Amino acid sequence: MSRQLPLFPLGTILFPGMTINLHIFEERYRSMISKCIEQRTPFGIVLIRAGDEVEEGRLGGAPAEPHLVGTTAEISANVRLEDGRFLLTAVGRERFIIRQITQRHPYLVASVQVLEEEVAPGVAKAAEELRAIYLRYWKAVEVATGVPVEPDELPSDPATMAYQLADRLQVSLARKQHWLEAPLLARLYEMASDLRAELALMPGSQDDAGQGFAGLGSLN
Repeated sequence: MSRQLPLFPLGTILFPGMTINLHIFEERYRSMISKCIEQRTPFGIVLIRAGDEVEEGRLGGAPAEPHLVGTTAEISANVRLEDGRFLLTAVGRERFIIRQITQRHPYLVASVQVLEEEVAPGVAKAAEELRAIYLRYWKAVEVATGVPVEPDELPSDPATMAYQLADRLQVSLARKQHWLEAPLLARLYEMASDLRAELALMPGSQDDAGQGFAGLGSLN
């Protein structure tokens, strides 16, 4: 089933279960957030695919065109400043796909459909493999640096674990958007492959090389 959802195009990605802090200063988005708070409804965060998220009424720049897959954001805390601006924290809840843009002014509203997580054969095994590689990665970091490392404990639920790692891995926005759109099994396999590639770059590693990436340096 589809539903109407106001959209907030940004230069970042929100994954389900993750939090984001936002400063809402444009009048059109103040209005949108006010309505969401009053009605206790979520809004959608979508990565900008093309164009610019220019301020309302400003000349220059093309209107932002979002990627089709985003995440619903539920406001968990907010402060309204005297001049009408908002400081808020929102939590990612569900992935959705845009079926149709139904409003463009003053802000985007779309007819969206929630994307359910698949329960595919092999998910549990792939999650355990990713968990094992994650622990090997941090052990290798400890050996390479000589500094004891206590990695964060990963969630037991495969989808939650995948979103947490997707949020924290230092990869491109394009890669993160791909993971937001991809089926869970593909996400797990690809993250494991990326971690193996990073392990292969470490001194003394016996892991096979692959397509490298920037690692997990900011995870802890």
